[in-house]
Formats: sequence, C-alpha cells, structure tokens
Amino acid sequence: MDVMKRYFELIKSTVNDTYEDQKDRIREVAGLFGDCMENGGVVQLFGVRHGEEFMNELNYRAGGIAPFHGLKLRDMMLKNMISQEDIDSGAIYSDLSVIDRFYDAFEMDDRDMYCLVSFYGNEPLTVEIARRARENGQKVVAVVNKKSYDAVGGTLLDYADAYLDMASEEPDIAMTINDVKVGQISSTVSNVIAQMLTAEIYDYFVSRGKEAPVLLSANIKGSDVHNNSLTDPYGRRVR
Repeated sequence: MDVMKRYFELIKSTVNDTYEDQKDRIREVAGLFGDCMENGGVVQLFGVRHGEEFMNELNYRAGGIAPFHGLKLRDMMLKNMISQEDIDSGAIYSDLSVIDRFYDAFEMDDRDMYCLVSFYGNEPLTVEIARRARENGQKVVAVVNKKSYDAVGGTLLDYADAYLDMASEEPDIAMTINDVKVGQISSTVSNVIAQMLTAEIYDYFVSRGKEAPVLLSANIKGSDVHNNSLTDPYGRRVR
C-alpha cells in the first residue's frame, strides 16, 4: 500500500472510531453550547499552538454558528499587552502573571462558557482560565488527547463539566516509514469533531423550532447584513 493511502485509511478508521466512541459526548457538548447560546451566552474558545486549529474551526467562519469567540493571545500583542517574543518563546503559556491582562483584553460575560483545548491538559494558563471559570459558576468544556493527558497527569479535566478526546496515541505519530516516525492524527480528528459539533448545534436549534444562527460566506450578497444581525447583539464578545 502506498503511504498516502495508508495515512488516508488510518485517518478514516480513526474518525469512524471517534464517532462511535464519542457521539454521545459530542451531543452532550453541543447541548451545553446550545443552552449557553440560547441564554444569550457566547462560547469562548481558547487553545495554544495546535489547539488554535480546533478554535479556528468554530470561530466566525462561513457555515459556522455565530456565538463563538476565539480568545487569541496575538490579539493581546496587537494591543501591546504582551510581546511577540512572549508568544514565540512559549513563555506566555506558563506565565500566570498575564492572566489579569488577558481578561482585560477581551469583553466577556457571566452568561458565557469556555471551551479550552489542550493536548496534554497541563498548560498553566489554560488550567487557570478553567479554574477561574468554574469558580465563577461558568461551564467548561475541555478538549484533550486523553492518552497524553493520562501520561503526564494533566489537571484540566478537574475543572471541566464535559470533555472531548482527540483520540490519538501518545506520542501523536501517525506512521513509521523507513524507520522514521511521520505525520500526526490529533489535529485532523479534532477538526472533524469541531464540525460534528457545528452540525449538532444546528440541529439543537432547528429541533426546537428556532432559526440556527448560521454565518454566511462573505461572497454571498447580503451576507454582511445577515452576519452582523447575528453578532451585533453580543458586541465585542463575538468580534
């Protein structure tokens, strides 16, 4: 079998297993998100490094659900609250002194909930966001790679109301080719999970006889008016 086909079959099998193993969890999380949105809340997304890929699948894109917001550290850099060096070095992810500036950088509401993406579930900044959210009585969903989380003794799930699993091995290596470990699985699988969540949230609204807040592509005439009508009620909490 050629290596491209080999990887394709591996991903296909893993995605199928993920659906079978986690479909109930995905529906549970979609329900939590839907409840939050229906009550005027926004799902605040946060992930570091590859965790941002999951965040970007849900955050303000055509065909997606409007009340998501990505909490991006680079936005803090644009506001001169942190430096490019802080991000490039990775020091920012362990620096709890930045946490108050982090909350000052974004507009959030007690009706909001959090979806936190962390492969190992042990980044200090991510765990602290989860801890504060739970302390404030807000819901937290964690997205972790459970085998990696268990291997390092992660703590993020201590603060999570529900979690989703990236369903990859530890370490996250897809294949061995000529004795060289090549490729990964977690990002691909987690992006599929994100889109399954989008579908389930859409179903959450229509099954209740409500119009789902689905964003239109900017290439469609009138999309700006439509999209603004979905996001304006949230102010800076969405955009």
